[in-house]
Amino acid sequence: MQLSSLTAMDQTPKARELSCWAAEEMEVPQAARPGESTLRRLCLGQGSDIWAYVLQHVLNQRSIKMIRGNLLWYGHQDNPKVRQKLELEATVARLRAEIQGLDQNLELMDRETEAQDMAMAQELQSMKETQHRALLLKAQARAVQRQQRGLQDPMQKLQNQTRHLQDMQRKAKVDVTFGPLASTAPALEPEVLRDVRTACSLRTQFLQILLIPKARGGSIPSPRDDHFRSSHQQWLTSVETLLRNHPAGHILAALKYLAAERETEIRSLCRDGLKEEELSRAQAPDPSNSSQAMPPSAHLIQEGWQAVGALLTQRGVLLSERQDLTGRLQSLVEEVERHALGPSERKVLLLGLRYSGLLAELKAHHAQSQELGNAVGHRQLLLRELQAKQQRILQWRQLVEETQEQIRLLIKENSVIKTQLIRGPEEVLALIQQKVVPTSEAVAPQSQELFRHLKEEAQHLPHILLGPLLWYHAKGLKPRSRILPSIHQLHPTTPKGSSLVSLSHTLGLPVVKGVALTAAGPSRSLSFRHSDWLVLLLGVWPHFIGPCSWAYGVTHRIRRAGPHVSGGSHPEEPGARP
Repeated sequence: MQLSSLTAMDQTPKARELSCWAAEEMEVPQAARPGESTLRRLCLGQGSDIWAYVLQHVLNQRSIKMIRGNLLWYGHQDNPKVRQKLELEATVARLRAEIQGLDQNLELMDRETEAQDMAMAQELQSMKETQHRALLLKAQARAVQRQQRGLQDPMQKLQNQTRHLQDMQRKAKVDVTFGPLASTAPALEPEVLRDVRTACSLRTQFLQILLIPKARGGSIPSPRDDHFRSSHQQWLTSVETLLRNHPAGHILAALKYLAAERETEIRSLCRDGLKEEELSRAQAPDPSNSSQAMPPSAHLIQEGWQAVGALLTQRGVLLSERQDLTGRLQSLVEEVERHALGPSERKVLLLGLRYSGLLAELKAHHAQSQELGNAVGHRQLLLRELQAKQQRILQWRQLVEETQEQIRLLIKENSVIKTQLIRGPEEVLALIQQKVVPTSEAVAPQSQELFRHLKEEAQHLPHILLGPLLWYHAKGLKPRSRILPSIHQLHPTTPKGSSLVSLSHTLGLPVVKGVALTAAGPSRSLSFRHSDWLVLLLGVWPHFIGPCSWAYGVTHRIRRAGPHVSGGSHPEEPGARP
């Protein structure tokens, strides 16, 4: 059983191959094909080898033709000419493919070149735009710098105004107290009250100068008048100083205090006047001065009411006359209407009435025109006065602006000068630290050495007064310098002057002034900003420089003229300098 089953399994694929060969190769229709069992029986035993050989070697006519064509083609390919031709065709095809690839590469390169050209053009355009923007930015930066330089002065002004306002705000927080109004004891007034009082008094003086000549019938002072201009300028200066140094609240409080003070004074004067009037009424009236005395207010009011009553009476009379005339006119019109008048007579009557009305209206208009003309003339006079006042005000305003500009310039110059004055001592100290102090430190050892040589050599010249050249120490004090010999000591009338003159001639020394007088020459060429520092510099510099140079020159000449004075030669000391 097992062998039969294994045999059936081996025959199944062969039967399938045989069925596929019959269907595909021999193209046997489905109906003519044998069954699977028949195909298995055919593949039993030696039939399997036979059908295997048949499957391999028996083919369809179409397949045979294909095989023959392939054999002929292979034989044709084995021909050298054909092979060479095929190789050439393959080479040509390959070259065509390469050429096509190269063409494609060239097209790609052209496209890339165009893209690169476009990119380069865009980059150049962007570079040009960038350069243009850079130029615009530079121009804008220059314009901004110019604007900044132009805004420096306004900024400085604003900063100054800000500081001024801050100071005013700080001052405004401080309360200012004024004394009582009725106090007669002398008290210390606040500064703002004094400034406000000064400004008010200057304004009163200015208004007096302006209005008193006009009240007296004279000409109004022009702005070019020196007295008028000085008064106006003093008033404006005081007002500007007041507004600049004090806050508005303090100024207002001071004005209120002054107003209350003036009100108190006026009330006291009114009370005094009423008292005097009561006293004058109590006394007997003088008949000679009764006509010139001023009437009381009640009398004036009574006269005014009497005038008003008279006007009202006249108005009533005029109204009654108007009513009478109106009634008379109405009666005349009714009487005319009762008469039978023709159209022409009626027209003449109407024209006459119209003429009378127009004539009355003309007279009224003429009177009104005269009144208007008078009013216009008065208004023109007022207009001329106002224009003259406006012109004067404009001139005063221009003068005020010029004065303010001059004041601003003066303030600016004063600030610059103050800055320079503040920097002056610092510059002098820096100059002393840079030049005088190093020089004094460098000269100090040499001066001490020269003084030591002077002391040693003065022992050989006992008749010469070299004491002023030497420094000495007082007990408990710092070293002090002697004043160098002056030219006045060489005068023959002075004590020991003849000996000094003969000695100077013998030594060949020039007659020169001392350091106390020679220091005045350099002081004239110096131009420092502060006199105290100039005096300090001139007081310090000769003590550092003068004694050393003068002592060195005297010592050198004494050494050269030594044998002529002493009558012999003295050998130089080993430590002496030439």
